[in-house]
Amino acid sequence: MAGETGSDPVPTTLEREWGRLRRGQLLGPLRHHLDEAEGPLQLEILREVADAGQIRASELAERLHVTKASISRYVAQMVGTGLLATRPDPRDGRAALLTVTARGRRALANREARRSRALARLCQEWSASDVEALTELLRRLNDGIEASLRAERS
Repeated sequence: MAGETGSDPVPTTLEREWGRLRRGQLLGPLRHHLDEAEGPLQLEILREVADAGQIRASELAERLHVTKASISRYVAQMVGTGLLATRPDPRDGRAALLTVTARGRRALANREARRSRALARLCQEWSASDVEALTELLRRLNDGIEASLRAERS
């Protein structure tokens, strides 16, 4: 059986490759291109708030599938560094809406450009059609995950 002897390679399965991805085969090289004060969640927060235009922290936490406490810590730090701004929610004065500042938009553009360059280096030996296929498969995987999570919440 494959994988039982030292000469036979272990067969690739979706589960095995998913595990390799999660353990950092991809994320490690991408994190290497972040500044010390930056983190992957910070980039996702900036992107999500920019896409929304304005959003409550609780909705942001739900969209990113993290706890409200985690979002609160990140948001406070990002407001303090001028990446995000808050304003009262006109529908509920007790709540605040988050927006991306001009500084935050510049930081987001710079971080996305660095991530794009890192991904391009990782895929430099790939054909354009292979990159397009991977992009489409990742989109489908993400869409499926989001649909599954929505169904669980309903």
